This record gives sequence, C-alpha cells and structure tokens, in this order.
Amino acid sequence: MERVESQRTGFCELAKQVLSWITCVKRPLTTLEVQHVLALEIGASELDEENVTEIEDMVSLCAGLVTADEESNIIRLVHYTTQEYFERKQNFWFPNAQADITKVCVAYLSFDAFEADFCHTD
Repeated sequence: MERVESQRTGFCELAKQVLSWITCVKRPLTTLEVQHVLALEIGASELDEENVTEIEDMVSLCAGLVTADEESNIIRLVHYTTQEYFERKQNFWFPNAQADITKVCVAYLSFDAFEADFCHTD
C-alpha cells in the first residue's frame, strides 16, 4: 500500500477505489463493472463514457495488488492473502466503503434508462 499511497493524489484515490470495490463487494466484479462504477458521477442521469478508465491503467495504479483475468474478465486481487488482509483491515483502508458502494448503486439505478422500464442493454 505504500506504493499505492506514494502516487499523486488522483491516482492514489482511484487505486484505493478499485481496491475498495474489489475487496468489499459480495461477488467478483467484471472489468466492465469496475470501469462503470468508478466512472459514475452521483447525480448524473447517465454514464459518461469519457469518465471510463482503462483496465490496464487501474491495474497499474494498484501497484501489483490487482489483476484482470482476460478469460473471465474478472478483476481481482492477485492473491487470496491480499484479500484476507484487506478484509481484516477494511475499516482502516476503506472505512466508508459500504456507504460509498450504496451511493453508487442508488445513483446507477436512478439513471434515466431505468425510468420507464428495465434496461435493455448491458
């Protein structure tokens, strides 16, 4: 985490968000899901594709702690011991994770695409 925290502020924050989502959600996330949740702006009515960060950049910013499986398109921590560590230290590294995840999920479900019917696209 020293390498993550030694990066410029914006890069450090993005890396911590990636690590937070991977660690704190209840199921593995695809690369597209992580790209979208991190690109989402609270209060927006749709996803701005210009905010989407490349997966390779996310992996790089996480300083060797994260990998993206090309076959399954799952982004995950590189080793189960890393997962165990972050789960044990979740309140230290990601104290607001559950609230942040909830806000993003609610913001996503508030998109105009869901207003009249269920979403017909991925």
